[in-house]
Amino acid sequence: MHLVLAFPGVNDGFFNTSFVLQLLANGFANGAIYALMALTVVIIYRTTGHLNFAQGEMATMGCFLVFAASVERGIPYWLAIPGVMVISLLFGAIIERGLVRPIERRSGLGVVILTLGLFLILNAFTAAIWGTESVTATKPFPSSPGDQFVILDGPPRFFVRYSTIGIWLVLGLVVLALWALLQRTKLGLAYRAVASNRESSLLVGIPVGRMLMLGWGLSAAIGTLAAVLTAQKAGTMDFNLMATVLLYGFAAAALGGFDSVKGAVVGGVIVGLAEALIPQFFSFIGTELSLVMALFVILIVLLVRPQGLFGTKRVERV
Repeated sequence: MHLVLAFPGVNDGFFNTSFVLQLLANGFANGAIYALMALTVVIIYRTTGHLNFAQGEMATMGCFLVFAASVERGIPYWLAIPGVMVISLLFGAIIERGLVRPIERRSGLGVVILTLGLFLILNAFTAAIWGTESVTATKPFPSSPGDQFVILDGPPRFFVRYSTIGIWLVLGLVVLALWALLQRTKLGLAYRAVASNRESSLLVGIPVGRMLMLGWGLSAAIGTLAAVLTAQKAGTMDFNLMATVLLYGFAAAALGGFDSVKGAVVGGVIVGLAEALIPQFFSFIGTELSLVMALFVILIVLLVRPQGLFGTKRVERV
């Protein structure tokens, strides 16, 4: 005789080990992408104090450039992706130097309006060139139905796709590269000095303008990589590819701390797990409300702990 526990509104699948493990794997994969987007938010915010609302559209355009180079031109993915990341880095640096900096000198609010305007312009630009219909996604990792490790036969089965492992590895490599850049190089030391105190950095001769350009460039390059991984996971891509992902990235950055690289990674994983687990655990919520959860996370964090889990608490002297 088996005792079955039932709770109103709770999915019975949560009493199945394979089902829960599969949700966790999906949550970690999504969380890795959200962590990458949160990193793009944090890198810019640390030095400028601004949020780039066009970050998702810049990433989407980079992903379509990878599509054009690899699918339409036949360039191998492992050449196309780094090449487009370099182009994105230069584009982000040009945006900061040519648009953001002149407007920032006149009005901080003007930068917000600028990034919203860039959001609309880049979104329309991508749609005008590649159309509004979905196209086959760029897939740098194997993605056929058989490209997976089956760990438990189930039912249901618990498996991990090769592409999921690839996404985790990419996040690890990006975090490691950022750590090496920021902690082990003079360039990273200068960037951290600007993030800590821009005025003092100017006094000791650090090229603050170049560091700001570096931040925007790195953010754009990482965003392109996040968009490629998003397209890989979704299977298709269109001109609105990163609109939702950017919102999750903002939620992850708010949770971890807008000025913390470590917080961006932790926040991304937590948001990814929450998105995967909570709608499946409470059957009355449904996946349609998963986006509301990201907004809910942002609201709660801003109310309870504005600096996030790992962010620096601002102290104002009066």
